[in-house]
Amino acid sequence: MKRAFCILLLLMALTPSARGQAFAFSDQVLIYTIRHNLFPGDIGTMTFRGKSVQDRYQVDASLQAAVGNIYTLECSYGTLFQKDAGLTPVSATRSQKEKKYWAKGIYDWSAPGVVHMDVTKSTRVPRDETLNWHGTVRDLLGMIWWLRSRDYGRESLDVPNALLLDHDALPVRVTFNRKEIRYGGKQTPVIEVTVAQDGKDALRLTLSDDAQRIPLKFSIGLPFGTIKGSLAR
Repeated sequence: MKRAFCILLLLMALTPSARGQAFAFSDQVLIYTIRHNLFPGDIGTMTFRGKSVQDRYQVDASLQAAVGNIYTLECSYGTLFQKDAGLTPVSATRSQKEKKYWAKGIYDWSAPGVVHMDVTKSTRVPRDETLNWHGTVRDLLGMIWWLRSRDYGRESLDVPNALLLDHDALPVRVTFNRKEIRYGGKQTPVIEVTVAQDGKDALRLTLSDDAQRIPLKFSIGLPFGTIKGSLAR
């Protein structure tokens, strides 16, 4: 009995250190239905694929959306991380195709504090940009996966991070709260995380409050409204 009690105490001691990290370096596919607050009903799907590759972790995402013949959008994203405590970004790609418009960006984090951007647009000459930032700059995928791996035992997540959106990076403030919501026909404990950029909500995540930290819902602020995703399977 004494031995069993000691083992139980050991497991309890180890659990907090593993909490939130179990998902990080395993293969995973998450599929979401997508809505836009300006249009009725579902407008598309978004798929995330995480894959462990030696000492790196690769996350890819694809988004397909359409509103009749008025608007179509196809995006692909890719982010490569180092397998470290901060899921430090190594590189990222973004390809976006809308009706009569396309853009491609390649982002390189090889130099500390510097993001090299090779941006190409359909209506412009390709250009190189260098963004100086003393801290970690994360693209959207990088921010989502980094938030999944955080320690939510603390009261704040104020760290020198910037969020890269539309080829511009701004400092972010991260806040969160724990609650229960009705999900899948039952009460489910979740962590609601908000990422504010320049005083405006850029990203909201509803994470399952367990080791997997599955994003059950998310919303992304856009210049023309908000895209919302709900886990389909």
